[in-house]
Amino acid sequence: KKEENQYKRTTMGDSSDLNYPNLRQCRVVIGGAPGVDQPPVRLPQTCVDAVDNFRLPTPYEFETEKKVLDAYQEQQAALGGNSPDEIRKSVLVRMKSVTNAQDDICVSILEDNKYDLKTSIEAFFASTVLT
Repeated sequence: KKEENQYKRTTMGDSSDLNYPNLRQCRVVIGGAPGVDQPPVRLPQTCVDAVDNFRLPTPYEFETEKKVLDAYQEQQAALGGNSPDEIRKSVLVRMKSVTNAQDDICVSILEDNKYDLKTSIEAFFASTVLT
């Protein structure tokens, strides 16, 4: 007796519940290539078995990518606006409100940290502790 394979072929439903009224009168005739009098080539049994035992991989859900995109969109919404100048101005305003520093100091630190607000604020407070 053949051992049962761990991968079973699954279908979305019984084919009896499919209804194609326009195809009821159609029939499929398998034939050879045009101009050839031989019957069509039969697939080797190993190929037929491979199709029966084939299992599709589990679909990738893109959960990490969705979280990153959501975080990015949330950050964009919090910064208000989409243009680079609007984002820089918004980041500058937020940094000034946290640090109470002058514009030129905030801009300098933000530029050094590529306008990453968290890193810039941490750099500001690290520099004030050292001085």
